[in-house]
Amino acid sequence: MAGLGGRPASATPSASASAARGPAFTGTRQTLPGASIAVQSGETFTQALARSDRTFGKLRMARVFYPGLPPAWNGSRADVVDRTVVVSFKASPQEVNSGKYDSRLASWFASIPRDHNVYWSYFHEPEDDVERGAFTAAAYKSAWRRIAGLANRTGNPNLINTVILMCWTLDPKSGRNFDAFYPGGDLVETLGWDCYNWGVKWKRYASPQEIYGRMISKSRALGKPWGVAETGSDLVPGDSGTGRATWIRAMASYLNGQRPEFVAYYNQVVSQGDFRLQDAPSIQAWRSFCVA
Repeated sequence: MAGLGGRPASATPSASASAARGPAFTGTRQTLPGASIAVQSGETFTQALARSDRTFGKLRMARVFYPGLPPAWNGSRADVVDRTVVVSFKASPQEVNSGKYDSRLASWFASIPRDHNVYWSYFHEPEDDVERGAFTAAAYKSAWRRIAGLANRTGNPNLINTVILMCWTLDPKSGRNFDAFYPGGDLVETLGWDCYNWGVKWKRYASPQEIYGRMISKSRALGKPWGVAETGSDLVPGDSGTGRATWIRAMASYLNGQRPEFVAYYNQVVSQGDFRLQDAPSIQAWRSFCVA
């Protein structure tokens, strides 16, 4: 999904108001919990980050999207979060493959500090763009590999080459071939996945195994660390939030047991659905995992 787009989010209930709702996460957390940062009308990104930390407890990682090439690191959103970050950017594969952006991206990678992990990804979710003919899968993979080569030249061990694809791509009903989009195990260091429960469309909260099982199996088959770069659910019609809260707890417990690198809740509203956690039960469910 496009992370920076969408309508401004409305006010979110405070963490204190939701603290007594529902049981806390009781397991031992094995992974970094986080979220995308939804900037509300009139807020700066820094203010939105602080609000997210107040609501969910300080997030251990953040998901940052750039719709084009990344801006200079210093003072950017990826810099401001000051913690483990999954950051993606986009550029035409044809232009990347021409070498047009080599110098700019090499400078960007070289400027990234070494005090926390930075999972970078070029053109997250390329599958739909390929299907509509914006570019070919081969061009995407070639561009991804070119950029990974630039990243590797920095020698920064905390700069992690990450490819982010849709869980839908692994579903036989998608008609897609995962290998068409996989740039290659020699340069891919971590797999990122975008996986959703479509509450309005499905009218139910699917089991975690149904939503995440295929991608976990694929990641393990490839022998790669993995993380959930986007996940969430819109509300099933008629649910005030208690049903989604139960699903969030089941999702967090299930994924935590599989030991991903990170799990980022997609706390945004976009044309496909409203995934924001605004009701008290849902907020507390994710908060209980974040603060465990």
